[in-house]
Amino acid sequence: MNLNSERVEQFYDDCFAAGLKDPLRFLLSKMPQTYGYLKGAFPRGILPTDVDGEVELNGFFLRFEFKHQDALRDGRVPKGQKRYLERLVVDKDFTVLLVGTNELGEPTLVDIWFRTKAGLLKIDRREFTDGRAELHQLCSRWASSKSSTGETK
Repeated sequence: MNLNSERVEQFYDDCFAAGLKDPLRFLLSKMPQTYGYLKGAFPRGILPTDVDGEVELNGFFLRFEFKHQDALRDGRVPKGQKRYLERLVVDKDFTVLLVGTNELGEPTLVDIWFRTKAGLLKIDRREFTDGRAELHQLCSRWASSKSSTGETK
């Protein structure tokens, strides 16, 4: 049995252990929307982007984008998405978390995009040793900073 067959078998075992009786249906429900039917509706081949996650607190926004860790390390964020996220940060004062995940979907690093007081984009990269806990802590600190200011946008 090759490695891929072993992984598929393990996946099925894990699904059944978790009570999923139809793993294919589960996978299809998790697949991102494709917007190919809108091709040509917008200039330059633009299509809608999916939003992996977003939080609003007192008028401040935190946007999540999840990518494979190798894509972040190699700088392979699609150009259009990168420009869009940069505009959210610089023009709308969003904080963007580009979360790098491993093959198991565990967070391994994060690029934090934020606007400086001078209105410029700054990116701070953090590597995780305990990804979920560290991402939780990072989000908690962001939420604390936005709720303790007493200000809203």
